[in-house]
Amino acid sequence: MVSASSVRGSAPSLGAEPFRDYCRKLAAGVAVVTSCGPTGWSGTTVSTVTSVSMDPPLLMCCVRPCSQTLAAIRAAGRFAVHLLTDDQAGLADRFSRSAGEGSRFAGIEGQVQLVDGSPVIAGALAVGWCDLYSLDEVGDHVVVYGRLTNMRAGQGRPLVWHERSYRHLEVAPPDGVNGRGGGS
Repeated sequence: MVSASSVRGSAPSLGAEPFRDYCRKLAAGVAVVTSCGPTGWSGTTVSTVTSVSMDPPLLMCCVRPCSQTLAAIRAAGRFAVHLLTDDQAGLADRFSRSAGEGSRFAGIEGQVQLVDGSPVIAGALAVGWCDLYSLDEVGDHVVVYGRLTNMRAGQGRPLVWHERSYRHLEVAPPDGVNGRGGGS
């Protein structure tokens, strides 16, 4: 059996730039995570949302340790995860800015409602409400685990991040069309 400690020290670190190049090849859904802390509404764009467990229903996202959204999640003990549609790139940009957290909601107040203790932005592909399950500091981020307590699904296609830009998924033709699939 291989232990985690024996694997960690087995090879020199790859380095930041090759690692970034590798990660650019990953296609990731884009989401906005929101919470309501002592200083009010807070939110940030993430490209790391992953299902972790079906029982209990857990998901995870990664945020920076200095994030005001992380502080709000810690204080509130709950948060919402908005999976964005492919026409919400502007919203993703808005919540990825480094400006003050409050300014991220400026001008869209009419599209936001407080639901189950978290600000919810209208029009998302899906919104999941989570109770904070646990936090884990890993490298230069904090992994936030949430227990999904409720969800609402909308319509549309997901916004995807790949090669440092937003991408749109296209529906693939059925098997057998354009020479794919089919018989022998």
